[in-house]
Amino acid sequence: MCSLFCIMKSILVGYIIGIIISIPLGPSAIESVNRTISKGFKEGFVVSLGAVSADITYLIFVNCGIFSLFKLSKDTEALFWTLSGVVMILIGYGSLSNKKMQKSQNVSKKCDAFFTGYVITLCNPMTPTLWITLSATVFNRWHSKGGFLYTLSILSMIGGMISWFILLNVSALKGIKLAKPNHCSKIIIIIRCSILVLGIIFSTLGIYKFFT
Repeated sequence: MCSLFCIMKSILVGYIIGIIISIPLGPSAIESVNRTISKGFKEGFVVSLGAVSADITYLIFVNCGIFSLFKLSKDTEALFWTLSGVVMILIGYGSLSNKKMQKSQNVSKKCDAFFTGYVITLCNPMTPTLWITLSATVFNRWHSKGGFLYTLSILSMIGGMISWFILLNVSALKGIKLAKPNHCSKIIIIIRCSILVLGIIFSTLGIYKFFT
């Protein structure tokens, strides 16, 4: 029988872990902020939902017992780095070269935002590393407490991740509203350039790993 204390503890611990693992600003978070400050909260948040969905995909792999596929060999890891870099270069270049693309095709743009967040996170070589670590430590501990508490902890963790992205995007939106208009455009360009630069770094690392 699960006591109320165990249930509350599972919710709280899962929620806090969800926030903690989301705090480091990865490529998907940077793209989410980019969309929020250039196209509005909804589009930025949809990128975040895509990123969380990619994490859920890895969670499904964990629970299906096929996560050993993602215990990366040297070549697979190099491929992940290169692929992730190429995706970010395309997104960064697309953002910089299409500054003026505006609001027709609302639904397809939301799909594009979701897909962008999903692909960036799915291809990010640090994502499987994170879930390998969690599956070997935190998830094993949760699993030992039974299926109900395990599921509750996982759902709370996902809730924590979504909460962090909401806070991040709201903060970005408020910050950009306080900035002067000429500063806003500079900030947007810097963020877009940073995605492009990250892509170049990831690709270079991937190619380097292939040959070392």
